[in-house]
Amino acid sequence: MWICEGGIMLDRMKYVWRFNPETQEFDDVLPLMVRNDPGAYYVIRDGFGDLWVHDPWGRECHANFEYVEVCGMTFDREQFDPDGVDGQRTTEEPPTRSLYYSLTPEELDDLRAEMRRDGQLMKERLAVLGKKF
Repeated sequence: MWICEGGIMLDRMKYVWRFNPETQEFDDVLPLMVRNDPGAYYVIRDGFGDLWVHDPWGRECHANFEYVEVCGMTFDREQFDPDGVDGQRTTEEPPTRSLYYSLTPEELDDLRAEMRRDGQLMKERLAVLGKKF
C-alpha cells in the first residue's frame, strides 16, 4: 500500500497555483514545484476534483466548500476550477476521503497489528536509550 507522507501524491495533482504574498496573486506552476519548493502556499486541484491548500510547513487540508483561504485572505473557488468541476457538485459538502474508509476489514486489522508492533518496538528502543543516560 502506498501512503504519501506529508501530502498529496505528486501524480494526483492536476493543477497547482502558487501564492505570491507580495502581489497577493496566484501563479500557475507545475505540480513538481510543490515538492521542489515546499515552503510556499499552494492551491492544488487533484484528479478527483478536490481542492487543497498546502502551507509552507507541509500541512495540507481541503479548501472550504465556498471559498479558498490563504494567509487570512479569501479567494473565489472559481479561479481554481479550469475544468468546471465545482459546477457539477450535487451536494453541499465535499466527499470525505480517508484511509480508514478505503481499507477492507482485513487491511484494517493488518494496519492495527503493524501499529501495535511499531509501538512496542519504540517502547523497547526508548527503554534502551533511557538506560544509557
